[in-house]
Amino acid sequence: MTTFELVIPAYNEDKNLPFVVNRCVEAARANGHNSLEFQLVIVNNGSTDKSKDVLAQLKSGPLGEWFRVVNVFPNQGYGFGLREGLKTTSAKFLGWSHADMQTDPDDAFRALKVLQDATQGSKDMALLVKGERHGRNWKDALVSRVFAGLAKIILGLKVGEINAQPKVFDRKLMQLLINPPFTFGFDLYAIYQAAKAGYSFVSIPVAFPDRKFGLSKWSATLTSRRRTILGLIQYMWQLRIDEGRL
Repeated sequence: MTTFELVIPAYNEDKNLPFVVNRCVEAARANGHNSLEFQLVIVNNGSTDKSKDVLAQLKSGPLGEWFRVVNVFPNQGYGFGLREGLKTTSAKFLGWSHADMQTDPDDAFRALKVLQDATQGSKDMALLVKGERHGRNWKDALVSRVFAGLAKIILGLKVGEINAQPKVFDRKLMQLLINPPFTFGFDLYAIYQAAKAGYSFVSIPVAFPDRKFGLSKWSATLTSRRRTILGLIQYMWQLRIDEGRL
């Protein structure tokens, strides 16, 4: 039976995908897992580059047994792709991260160990383990702090680095993710629902290096950055209207 499944939505990340798969398998092996115990779930989230061909080639290679592909077309947003990937899972422990290689897949296995150690022998303990980024430029770090501050004011959510990866949790959290947004607000929604249900949170330090390939989907330009930030703030208010402040 699969113990851990890690979902990684990927939109136009054809150059990063071989590194993602190789690093995930390398990290899984280093942490004592085999391909029956761990599965990587890559969501080809409506990509228009060569992602489909790259994934097919990887799947037919020696690492193919370690992962499966969920194809989503057309792209309907980060949150939609992540939801579609999570819907295919069955493992006791789940997680998600990003495909840009700014988040080391090994972080997910470190988070899993923290979760397993903390909940061992306790069926009722509700815990979500997440990343806390280091090494970011001051502008992006400031945006994260402002975002966390607004989440505290608007929603009463006292969790920093909301969008930091990975997120790792017990499968029972899936029961709370009833109506997630299709946007980058998915992480906020999940953490809000977890906090509302009485979950505790543990953050682990993670490195956040620059991208080697491709462009950020939310901050590549000033326009995209502003659109994403304003959309997240709007979603906070909508979540407060729909479900209340914690």
